[in-house]
Amino acid sequence: MELEKEVSFVTEEGYQYLVSFIEFSSSGVNYEIPIVDVSITLMNDGIENNSIKTLNKFTYIIDEYLKQHNVVLYSYCDTAPIKMRTNRKIKLLPQEFRSKLFSSMFNERNFENYILKEIRITDLERGDHFTSLI
Repeated sequence: MELEKEVSFVTEEGYQYLVSFIEFSSSGVNYEIPIVDVSITLMNDGIENNSIKTLNKFTYIIDEYLKQHNVVLYSYCDTAPIKMRTNRKIKLLPQEFRSKLFSSMFNERNFENYILKEIRITDLERGDHFTSLI
């Protein structure tokens, strides 16, 4: 079965997203199970915030993909700036915020068939990196 797939959708607010599943190139290493990079890309500029419906749509798309493919999903959060509430008590880097949001989307849905592992790689020169494996 083909592992690479793209799903596009438009939110109620009119923002267009593309959810991409791309097989990870293992450079000759056999991992026993395919590793697939999942990317959520906003196709518009200037977004204010996402509704819970949009976040649920992301988890639905990823869940449907996982039901059809026996893979490990890999997600690497980007570092683009995020507009956050000024009264937010906890200050997070944009990449850390996205990583926690991605994890909480899945934890909220209580998926019993998946294990979600958050990974933080400390990088003193360029800043920490945040990834998730499902």
